[in-house]
Amino acid sequence: MTGTLASRAQLDSAANWCLAISPHGGFVMPHHKSMAHLIQGHSAGCHLYAKRLVDGTKYWHEAYNMPEHGLDFTFTNTGNPAQLGQQYSLSYLLNLPLNGKRYVDDYLRITPRGYVHWLGLGLGMGYSTKRWDLETNHQAAVLGSQLNVAISLQYATRLFSFRTGELRAGLRMSHLSNGSFQLPNLGTNNAGVFLSYVAGKNRASYMKVIPMPKFEKNIFSVGVVSGLKEIAPPTGRKYAAVVLSALFERRVSYKSAFGVGLDGLYDSSLRPLIQQRTDELVAPIHVMQLGAVFSYSLFFDRFALKIQQGYYLADAWRINGSLYHRVGLRYNLGHHMYAQLTLKTHFAKADYGELGIGYVFRK
Repeated sequence: MTGTLASRAQLDSAANWCLAISPHGGFVMPHHKSMAHLIQGHSAGCHLYAKRLVDGTKYWHEAYNMPEHGLDFTFTNTGNPAQLGQQYSLSYLLNLPLNGKRYVDDYLRITPRGYVHWLGLGLGMGYSTKRWDLETNHQAAVLGSQLNVAISLQYATRLFSFRTGELRAGLRMSHLSNGSFQLPNLGTNNAGVFLSYVAGKNRASYMKVIPMPKFEKNIFSVGVVSGLKEIAPPTGRKYAAVVLSALFERRVSYKSAFGVGLDGLYDSSLRPLIQQRTDELVAPIHVMQLGAVFSYSLFFDRFALKIQQGYYLADAWRINGSLYHRVGLRYNLGHHMYAQLTLKTHFAKADYGELGIGYVFRK
């Protein structure tokens, strides 16, 4: 293979946009007993995915075996139009190939004609035509707002490949919620199967392998995040929460790192909750919490996907139990500064969304 042919294949592969049209059917999962009466039929809809391959100019493209990425628009009829309505979302979707890498000399083979399967991760905004309302929709205590965060997770596999396209099938989970910014916030989880036709030329091509860049093995970071939340009853005031965190991570490969850390947490909503339960008026210092976290990070150049398991080392009231969780994104603004967007939860119950900044010490 000559360098000229390889370079041309690289440009063609990255430049070509494809459109995937995917009808889907499934059901809204009743993940809380109060939702059981709302499941009155199967959900159905379609998602459109305008995508292309990453261009191969950064090492993470090769590290993840040349994923697809693009915009995903999804429409879902929940099966209960009167109470749950229809849902729309627009997301950025990254489709990660799960196949092993195939090399030819110094080139990585991409878009093979044979069997391929992908794991898709999507994040964006969603809109629901129905939300909880005390007067008109009081039995659907699921979504307190029409505008929500949309998260999707999917698995897809290629069934057939044609000269001008291919047929895929897969499983998809879509989640809508507002992170307890506005109650109620059980959120909706829609699970289903889809069949997808992907229009566009399908041919094997090759990408020049980029050397792995140097990266720090040890990362220590400190930061602060904050968020707003409601507590029952709905339509009440917003309460602020602040977290000071310190995290040490050991990067075990270019793609991933494990870490341990400490969180100092202040949630102002705990004071009225404690007063409701005990008739005691407590000072802010009495609701301070200390948490230990075990962290896993998956790196995509400047972005990192953070998944953390936390345990309350010090919590005088234990209103939400002993465990908490955090998932979200961190983005490196430079060599030392970062921005963070995460969601803190207690198992399947969202606590609040977090937005913040921090500083990284690298070694």
